[in-house]
Amino acid sequence: MFDIEFFIQAIILGVALSMDCFTVSITCGLQKTMSKRRTLLLAFCFAFFQGFMPLLGSVFTSLLYDFIETISSWISFTLLFIIGVKMIMDGRNFKLREKVFDVSSFKVIILLSIATSIDALVIGISFSGMNWVVGEQLLSIFIIFFITLIMSLIGVRMGEKIHFIKPRFALIFGGFLLILIGVKTILQYYLQS
Repeated sequence: MFDIEFFIQAIILGVALSMDCFTVSITCGLQKTMSKRRTLLLAFCFAFFQGFMPLLGSVFTSLLYDFIETISSWISFTLLFIIGVKMIMDGRNFKLREKVFDVSSFKVIILLSIATSIDALVIGISFSGMNWVVGEQLLSIFIIFFITLIMSLIGVRMGEKIHFIKPRFALIFGGFLLILIGVKTILQYYLQS
């Protein structure tokens, strides 16, 4: 059965989580040193870690499910809210000159991929509060992977060609999306009670 509300929420989650990668991709593109191969590698690594980390968080949570079950909605709300506020603050304080990376190094790409996906790990922990079954979690992980891949490719290209999207805006927008999902999760908890 196809649940449109889940699908919309998973897409919003994918867009919100991809904003860090999008921002870093723009910054990498601005350096004008990205080959097509390096761009694909960067986008794939970002997408892989953005998809893998929620899976890891979800597995971790399932091991502690009995303990977490009673407070999962509050955990989801709190984590999403904190990450959202952090992204908004990062966006407000974003300075492009401080965000230049050596993207010719595979090690740097992996480190950037891990650094931008920590939020996704926390999202995986919050899956239990969203009441998503395993199939929905796996589909949302695929959606997060796909959106991050596309947004990273677009980000590099935009950084190379034009400067009309400010990385600061992407972070603030992603932060607001995560806060909205957190509010929805806690409201859903109280409306179902």
